[in-house]
Parts: sequence; structure tokens; C-alpha cells
Amino acid sequence: AEAHAIFKVRLPDVVLVDKKPFGVEDELAGAFEALPRSPHRPRLVLLLRDPVDRAFSHYNHEVALGREPLSFEEALEREPERTDGELARLGDTRYFSQAWWDFTYLARGRYAEQLERWLAVFPREQLLVLANEQLRRDPAATYARVLEHLGAGPHDLPSYPPIFERE
Repeated sequence: AEAHAIFKVRLPDVVLVDKKPFGVEDELAGAFEALPRSPHRPRLVLLLRDPVDRAFSHYNHEVALGREPLSFEEALEREPERTDGELARLGDTRYFSQAWWDFTYLARGRYAEQLERWLAVFPREQLLVLANEQLRRDPAATYARVLEHLGAGPHDLPSYPPIFERE
């Protein structure tokens, strides 16, 4: 039941998940293993940021919150010792890791490792992996790909305004 707290909306054939700012590497993959088996196979969409941009943005967020006292370079260098053993503990969906939440600047950008864990649970055809840059560059085409992947009919929107635009 706790694993299902992360799901925002439940419809008969659709589960919509909003899982930011945590990465695809965290307890979400374990939570999907707990999804009730149904005749419908979930279709997943993963939107991935550039890992360097993601790491620096995450670092700046932690600094702004007062949780990161180190320079960016020091934080990257000390990430392994600060998060040692935390990924293994995240296999328990009841466990929350403050260190993993705060200091995984590099680990969350290692998408290949994370996708391996997802693909151990879900067949490749159920996963649509998109780069954030695709959405930014061509939102209409990206939206159309997502709808097609989900098995929904085509639907154009009047506009595709950026939600988060930073200078």
C-alpha cells in the first residue's frame, strides 16, 4: 500500500505518475514490481534530462535549501562516500534516504544503469525513453510520440508552452 502512495491518479487502464525530482533509479522501480498484475500491460514514459545539467541544477537546489555546504567540485568528489550503501537500502520501499535525496548529483544521471533495473521488470516495448531536449525542441512531435506509445489517439493541443524556462 505504501508503494502506491506515489501514484497520482488511478484509472482502469492508466496509472499516471509524477516522480520528480527523484530519479528513475530510486524506489519507483521497486514500487512498480508491486503493481497488481492485470491483463493490461503498463506503458511507461521516462523523460530524461541532460545528466550534466541535471547534476548542476540539483546541486544548486541543495545549496539554495541550505543542505549543501560544499563546492560543486567537492560535492561530486565526495558523493560516493556520502551515499555509500544507500542504493541497496532503497530496495526497501519503506526506507527513505536523506543522503540519496540530497547528494546524488552524479548517480541520478547514470541513466543506463537505472534503465537496466527498469528493463529487468518491464519489457522494452512498454518503455518510451525521451530526452528532455526532444520535448523542448519539438513539443508537438514529442507529445504525439507519447500518445502513440500510450495507445491513445492523436490529439493536437492549441499550444505547447514551456512550463519551466530558465535563463
